[in-house]
Amino acid sequence: MASTHWNGSTLAVLSVLVAASSASAQQQQGLSLGSLPAPIVKENATVKIGPHSYAIPDGSVVLVPNVGIVVGSKATLVVDTGMGPRNGATVMREVAKVSKNADLFLVTTHFHAEHVAGISAFPPQTKYVISRVQQQDLDELGADLTKRFASSSAAIGELLQNAPVRKADVLFDRDYTIDLGGVTVRLFAWGPTHTRGDTMVFVDEDKVLYAGDVVMPRVPVAFSQTASAKTWEDVLARLTPLGATTVVPAHGPYGTGAMITEQREAFAWLRSHVRDGKAAGKSVDDAVRELTPEFEKAHPGWTATNRVGAIIRGMYSE
Repeated sequence: MASTHWNGSTLAVLSVLVAASSASAQQQQGLSLGSLPAPIVKENATVKIGPHSYAIPDGSVVLVPNVGIVVGSKATLVVDTGMGPRNGATVMREVAKVSKNADLFLVTTHFHAEHVAGISAFPPQTKYVISRVQQQDLDELGADLTKRFASSSAAIGELLQNAPVRKADVLFDRDYTIDLGGVTVRLFAWGPTHTRGDTMVFVDEDKVLYAGDVVMPRVPVAFSQTASAKTWEDVLARLTPLGATTVVPAHGPYGTGAMITEQREAFAWLRSHVRDGKAAGKSVDDAVRELTPEFEKAHPGWTATNRVGAIIRGMYSE
């Protein structure tokens, strides 16, 4: 999810967060978080999506992430924690149903509270692995954003009580590989996309990509102030040759590798039209006003198309 103004009011920040959360929530931007269901990870909902890979689907509930579980013969890896220790405990119970491994790794896709704030429910011996830039995001921005979440509704405030996020055990720069025992997972942190420290997880043997908010299902990506359109395009291009057959986004339904192709095509469409608009001397405001409805026509079935304005502005500034 994305925040456009870190110094803005809680409501202004969280309205953007709600809009970025899940495919079913794209039309709910005008609602307060207090009017939405509590963001609870669903119990007994884990599905197997590969020989070694599992997902706890978000159920299209705002601020619930798709949680990943990857099981090897020696160790298990979890992707994201849910909002607060209650959700983290649910994740651990789901892990116990598919793995008896004592060794546990945790990777979070980015620093927002529904992805990291359940970590205190994980066993203390859990090895927490993230990129150096994500640790920087947590150190500089995480506590403030979590406070904003907690103040946004009583339900979220309750979930975030006593929800410390500890320092990572392992930090990496751009790439990191973990051997779970017969299963290899590769972690990628290839530059500022949704946040400065987005991390993706690829399971080599299963061709499963846990993409975080970097790849979304038929919705424009959530583009923040720290995002780079050029970097995002480069990341999508680098993901393509991996040949992912299953892509699990941070929010919304998981799908096939076509999700990456669709996002690359959307970026290419916007890049081409922005280039033409700049060559014609159009202002960025005119470009946003004109291209948003054109994008809707060119991409039927896509939701939250108002998000393309932020991408257009990013491309203009670059």
